[in-house]
Amino acid sequence: MHLLNTPALRKIAYYLFILTLTFGSASFQIIPNQKKGLIQGSAELPNPLRAEVIGIQDGDTIELKYIYSGRKAGRRAGKPIRIRLLHINCPERGRPFYQSAKQYTSQKCFRQTVRIKHTGEFDKYGRLLGEVILSNGQNLNKELVKRGLAVHFKKYSRNTEYADLEVQAKKKKLGIWSQSGSVFGQVFN
Repeated sequence: MHLLNTPALRKIAYYLFILTLTFGSASFQIIPNQKKGLIQGSAELPNPLRAEVIGIQDGDTIELKYIYSGRKAGRRAGKPIRIRLLHINCPERGRPFYQSAKQYTSQKCFRQTVRIKHTGEFDKYGRLLGEVILSNGQNLNKELVKRGLAVHFKKYSRNTEYADLEVQAKKKKLGIWSQSGSVFGQVFN
């Protein structure tokens, strides 16, 4: 005899299902992912956030093995969280040093567990803004600027340490600073 054959039991099962969907998404959850094993997730963001890097979108955007279901993630809610590296800007696809920046980011953190220092702010694309701290303690954001693979994103950051790192890379003619021309719509000499 099947337990859900009576209308009352079916109704109770239905309401339990609805309650689980409604309130279950706001608490900690383990979400199965057939390709990558289990992904942890939450509607709250720990700070620092610790998770494995499972994707590299470009030099300044990575994806973590962590599902964030909070409202601030916008259209990315319920998907693996993406991190937009704070204070910096790497060349976009098709620009000089795009591939170098993406490859460096990948070599440093792909399939590694990293810490994300953040203030809980997201950009308009639903990416968490933060600094990536590698397992060896290095700050990936700063390393990209030091090597001339990113610029200090002055439009959104007033951080003087990043400004100083950019000046040093420029003096040494590293990465994007090694050539004359335009990488970010600015002319370099």
